[in-house]
Amino acid sequence: MEKLIAIIGPTAVGKTALSFAVADAFHGDIISGDAYQIYRHMDIGTAKPSPAELARYTHYLIDVADPGDAWSAAAFCRHAAAAVQQVTATGHMPLLVGGTGLYVQSFVEGYDFSAPPMDAAARDRACARIAASTEDELQSYIREHTHWEPQDWHELFANSHRLNRLIAAIEAGEGEAFVRSGKSRHLVYDTYVIGLSLPRPVLYDRIEKRIDLMMAAGWLDEVRRLLAAGVAPDCQAMKAIGYEELAACIQGRMAQDDAVERIKIRTRRFAKRQLTWFKRMPYVHWYEKDAYADEEALAQAVIADSRAYFTHI
Repeated sequence: MEKLIAIIGPTAVGKTALSFAVADAFHGDIISGDAYQIYRHMDIGTAKPSPAELARYTHYLIDVADPGDAWSAAAFCRHAAAAVQQVTATGHMPLLVGGTGLYVQSFVEGYDFSAPPMDAAARDRACARIAASTEDELQSYIREHTHWEPQDWHELFANSHRLNRLIAAIEAGEGEAFVRSGKSRHLVYDTYVIGLSLPRPVLYDRIEKRIDLMMAAGWLDEVRRLLAAGVAPDCQAMKAIGYEELAACIQGRMAQDDAVERIKIRTRRFAKRQLTWFKRMPYVHWYEKDAYADEEALAQAVIADSRAYFTHI
């Protein structure tokens, strides 16, 4: 079984910095587990590593698609699996680092995305319910019948095929089975999963400061360049938090201060959903960052625990 270290947690918690320390200790190469770092020219708002960091450490699944390209958890799993094989073949340790819960969980648990198609009648019933319901009503319906909280409702509603199949499965009394379908009973890699957390007020303060730094670094100009290059404002990539709001700002549909405030609100809510998602993964080893004197102390604890897990190292 191939070995893997995963570093997960909410946005702005410090996953990237820790990943570099772990990479140094384990001769690791980094596989991004972020749904939007895959897109070229979307650098500031996705918090990609700097050019110097990308040059120092080998990264996979960063800048592999154009903003107009569609992407999915299934595509991520295919590419990430190839990356793990490639890294392992070099004798290095693959490090999966990111906060997109569906991507990370589906990869380490070996989701099967080859479910059979719906029959016509089930599809028609699902489409009728979707057409007759608002997004809020559909969210309530999905929560009630699956006890599931998607990491990004925008992504679910943008994926009409998956939404149709989910609604059809709920109406057939198989909603929970659909959500959980394809999971392996055990992790498909020999994985040590590191979860980072911070007290919510501390995390929210870090989020707001980071957004201010992103704006100061030219995030608005980055979005302006994307639009000028012909990237459609309603494409999948532009649904990333912040890009949607800043596009509206550039188009005169939202004041800049209002856009920034909405970005902060959405990001705080997203961080909360990320933690909810990750807390349901029982194999995560959690590290409360505030329990350590500094970043170096945290890194040394994580490295020591990872070495203990992989007893042959």
